[in-house]
Amino acid sequence: MLRPDTGLPRFKGGPLVPVVTYLLVLVVLSGLVTISPRTSPPPILGTLWGIFLVVLTVAAVRIEAVAPRSLLPPARTLLPVVGVVAAFWGLYNLVAFALALGGVSGFEATLSRTAAHPLLYLAALFSSLLFTAVPEEFLFRAYLQQKCTALAGGITRCAVLSGIGLVAVLFALFHLPRWFLALGHGVGSALAAELLGLTLMGLTYGSVYALTGNLWLVALFHASMNHPPFIITVNIQSGLHLVAGVIEYAAIVSLVYLTVRVTGSDGTPIVWTRRDTSAPVGE
Repeated sequence: MLRPDTGLPRFKGGPLVPVVTYLLVLVVLSGLVTISPRTSPPPILGTLWGIFLVVLTVAAVRIEAVAPRSLLPPARTLLPVVGVVAAFWGLYNLVAFALALGGVSGFEATLSRTAAHPLLYLAALFSSLLFTAVPEEFLFRAYLQQKCTALAGGITRCAVLSGIGLVAVLFALFHLPRWFLALGHGVGSALAAELLGLTLMGLTYGSVYALTGNLWLVALFHASMNHPPFIITVNIQSGLHLVAGVIEYAAIVSLVYLTVRVTGSDGTPIVWTRRDTSAPVGE
């Protein structure tokens, strides 16, 4: 099953709550980008943005009569979560090193900036995790994806896939204010490629969440994809970014799926087990 034995919260609100929540996010984000039209926002704005997303999501789930704490996995799952993400990046670096030894363009057997400055890298990763990945995944996966899944009929294959797909598209569109206002780009083939890449990213994170129900896991994948822990120098050509992304996303989902199947002998993902308190909307 795509969502084995984890259940859905009992959302009490209708479709208006997630719609208003998402529109508020777009409005506030557009305002922040207008105030600070830079590729990377100042630290204070980045911090305030992360806090805003968390506060807004908490408010939305409270309106839905769901306890925000119930959407968070227990702390004891952090160790297996780190193990899964570390395994992915360990395999990634092994493949990258093999490609560098093989003389493949874009891969060089020289130490990356991450390896040369590990403390700076860890600081950037932690900042991205705390103020970007966790708030965004809390909104998009823990709330919006589960809400859309519930509205689509609950824990059925069709409903889960609908929730993953719809929120992946919303996740891609969420980046449009930055594309137009901060980067100054317009409409064209580059925008189509950007939206496709972001949608694939959203499908990946949504699939990981559907398989495990673990916010920490999907957030750590999100943060580490924003700041890849490459040990050697990797510079993939821009024309190959989408192809590389497809391979990376497929590898992430495959690894998580195999981990769930191998370690969850009772059908429940090892990274998070939760008491089943699910019910379709309206029950």
